[in-house]
Amino acid sequence: MRSPEIDVATKREVEAKLRELIARLSGTEAAQDKLARSMPESKTVAVIVPDLDSQYWATMEGGRMDRLHRGVPERADITIRIASDDLVSVADGTTSFFSAFVSGRIKIEASVSDLLRLRRLA
Repeated sequence: MRSPEIDVATKREVEAKLRELIARLSGTEAAQDKLARSMPESKTVAVIVPDLDSQYWATMEGGRMDRLHRGVPERADITIRIASDDLVSVADGTTSFFSAFVSGRIKIEASVSDLLRLRRLA
């Protein structure tokens, strides 16, 4: 739970929201189908949360995301850098991923083709 004096999500909140997002991405057959069409090859997605000094990753393959891992992956195809509060806000739907990206609150490192594929998921 957040402290009223400090508006920073906790590691526990961030991990819960990341697990929620993973479940949503591969939760239904339609979602899995969309994910598989958008990202046909296996991709490792890393999420860096600088204000919590934390990193997470998961592998996306065949329309499914595997479980959330803590730490740094051997290699990441897509790296997302986002503050804890922004991650919670995007996951809750109170901030759109696109507006957070355009305003610079989310930074993504990926190939041009992966960026275009990610756009289809938004």
